[in-house]
Amino acid sequence: MVALWRIEESKDDLFSMLPQPWKDQLNYNQLSPHNIAARILAHKLCPDFDCFEKDSFGKPYFESKNLKISITHSGNFAGFMYTSDDSCGIDIELISDRINRIKHKFLGEKENQFESLGLKGLYLVWCAKEALYKYYGLKGLDFKKNLKVDYTSIQTSGEITGRISKEDFQITLNLHYQFFDEYLLIHTL
Repeated sequence: MVALWRIEESKDDLFSMLPQPWKDQLNYNQLSPHNIAARILAHKLCPDFDCFEKDSFGKPYFESKNLKISITHSGNFAGFMYTSDDSCGIDIELISDRINRIKHKFLGEKENQFESLGLKGLYLVWCAKEALYKYYGLKGLDFKKNLKVDYTSIQTSGEITGRISKEDFQITLNLHYQFFDEYLLIHTL
């Protein structure tokens, strides 16, 4: 299940939307409006669960249930995803030319053809790799070496294939993507 929230409320208004037991566990001063909005989505989709925590790698989880979850935020949006079957990863990004400054950090040799698709092509690789990284859930992945994305033409929405390859961990995943406004949302299936 995937949910997205366009944030238009103030931080105080967002915080007031959380259930009291969740508010009691959180430090208001350390939370961004994005983080609060992701927690509101988590509560709306999983109202009977305790507030989610983050493990030592920064991956969110519900201590009270065995669901796999992922959160994301960028610009005016926050997103939340959960599954009971397997791990999951979600990413949203506001598309801008700033991606050109970091493309050398994530664009692998066989992924250079995405550059011909412009900013959307670069963001498709970046966001897919972010979602794969969140799926993996552990530190130590090299975005060029351990994460690969298969080339595809770009539509408004569609699927793309990505791979995580690190030592004994090997997996190929399909990811769904959707471009809207000036954003790209992508998540594992």
